[in-house]
Amino acid sequence: MKKLILIATVLLLSSRIFCQDYQWKTDLTASNSTGFYKVELEPTIVAKLNPFFSDIRIKDKSGIEIPYYLEKESISITKRIFKEYEIIEKIKWKNGATVLVVKNESKDTINNIQLQIKNFDVRKRLELAGSDDYKNWYTIKENYQFRSANGQQTTSEIKSLNFSYTDYQYYRIIIYDCYSLPINVLKIGYFDTYEEQGKFKELENKTVSRFDSLESKQTYVKISFKETPYFDKLIIKADKPTFFYRKAKICSQRIDKKGRTHYDVLDYTTLNSNSDFTSYYSDFKNKELYLVIENEDNPPLENITVKAYQLNRYLITHLDAEKEYKLVFENEKIKTKPNYDINHFKGRVESNIPILGTKTLTKIKYKLTKNIKPSAIWMWLAIGIVALLLAYMSYRMITEMEKNK
Repeated sequence: MKKLILIATVLLLSSRIFCQDYQWKTDLTASNSTGFYKVELEPTIVAKLNPFFSDIRIKDKSGIEIPYYLEKESISITKRIFKEYEIIEKIKWKNGATVLVVKNESKDTINNIQLQIKNFDVRKRLELAGSDDYKNWYTIKENYQFRSANGQQTTSEIKSLNFSYTDYQYYRIIIYDCYSLPINVLKIGYFDTYEEQGKFKELENKTVSRFDSLESKQTYVKISFKETPYFDKLIIKADKPTFFYRKAKICSQRIDKKGRTHYDVLDYTTLNSNSDFTSYYSDFKNKELYLVIENEDNPPLENITVKAYQLNRYLITHLDAEKEYKLVFENEKIKTKPNYDINHFKGRVESNIPILGTKTLTKIKYKLTKNIKPSAIWMWLAIGIVALLLAYMSYRMITEMEKNK
């Protein structure tokens, strides 16, 4: 009976413990105005999240959740930029045509010219010619047909003249206005495309050690992290010898039941003196890595350095000015991402919003709160266990009484 009372007491006391599901917290830097912000997640925060990145929340001072969506930088992205030409001549021909001449100052090789035109509701025919001396003109394309430009969102529209690549110094655009008034051309330019690399953060708190094996003619480089990070890029360098070309592999170490060491290959690569080795991954999660270099009959490489990087991650959210907010994260009970309305409006949030940082990370301590009443679930669970134990004890008493008859 004493055991029964002890079990019931433990169950009731356990219900009085305020279970803190989240293990870590950090305050956000202040938001100066009300609006959308990017909360930049440091690698030390990301390393504590589950593989779904779902166990993180933004909360205000009252503990109310603030909706957000997660955004990760791309390794690279193709962007288009509008480069405007100077209109050096704008004349009206006797036949009613409007002539616009622009100068390609740096003689860029282009395959399009863009005209920003005030909205119109007529058809226009255009011709395009090019020249290097502003005297002799050569046809590039004729019989362009422009249809109505009556945009619903803005008062002007971009119209494209697309053609094969050319690099003339001057371009002449003829717009035939024989049967109507001229259209209003605001700007002339072209779209240039370029690759922009994503923003990375180097992962700190790592140690690099090496061992050169004369027997196997291999160099083993061990890379250890304090926490298990998610990384997206590795850069490997070596200073000497002046010229080298070595096959290598990136591995994880495994020790079998007999104590034998195995290296499971994660990636094959080649190290050479022409350039640093750079490899890209996606959320690669490993606390220890081994770089195994095949030296063959060459001396080992000297001054080997390994750097790991993580693409920046952000929580996109709407915050009020001068209010206090914090992040809470690492919760093994949460497996799915929160379902916020803001997820349906990602395309309407501007990309150049301000970035907020985080302050010092703090471990959340468990607290015993006397004011919290035992939950109904715990109460019924305790009652159920007591009932089962009473039934079992009654059964044993009846059994023993029957034996003693």
